[in-house]
Formats: sequence, C-alpha cells, structure tokens
Amino acid sequence: MLEFWDTNGFGFSNVNAKQQLLAWLDDSSFLQPKEMIVKAMNIACANNKRKLNYIVGILKNWENESLLTVEEIDSDDENHKAVRQIKGSVPAGRSIPSAFKLDLTAGEEE
Repeated sequence: MLEFWDTNGFGFSNVNAKQQLLAWLDDSSFLQPKEMIVKAMNIACANNKRKLNYIVGILKNWENESLLTVEEIDSDDENHKAVRQIKGSVPAGRSIPSAFKLDLTAGEEE
C-alpha cells in the first residue's frame, strides 16, 4: 500500500499523510481495509487527484454507504452504470405525435 503511494506520485516524503492512511487499516469498518485503501488510491490516480483528502473522502463515502469490501464497491459501480445507461436511453419528457403542428396563433381572436 505504501509502495503504491510512493510510486504513484502521492508524495514520497509525506510521512504524516502515510500515517493517516495507515490508521485506516485499524480504525475503519472495512472487511478488507488494505484492498479498499488501494482501490481508493487507484480511483484518485484515475481522476488525477493524488491527495490524502481525496482518498479519505472516498473511504468515508464508502463507509457511509456501508460498502465494506472491494466486491461491494465493484457491484455498486456496475449498478450505477446500469442506471445511467437506462436513463440515457429513455427520452426526457413526453413523445410528441408526428402529426402535431404548432400553431402559435391558435385561440387568439382576430
């Protein structure tokens, strides 16, 4: 985990941040704390956010959502992707009949 930190640009000499990250190994409710921390660091790298606060934010969100294993995270991500695909394929609003003609003067008296 610390090797990942060092080799991926999080700050080789940032000992305080490393200690805070290590605290998550013992002080979290995760069932796989090391794997969860590495997953959060991977997400941070993918978003080019190599900061401790970003990683801690991810970890706190997962704890708040009771996502305690990497498998639960992956399953939750798949569910969110499926919902986005469904929402993207459904047109917004009501369908307008093809025979509809817009008459802006309808109902006006001459």
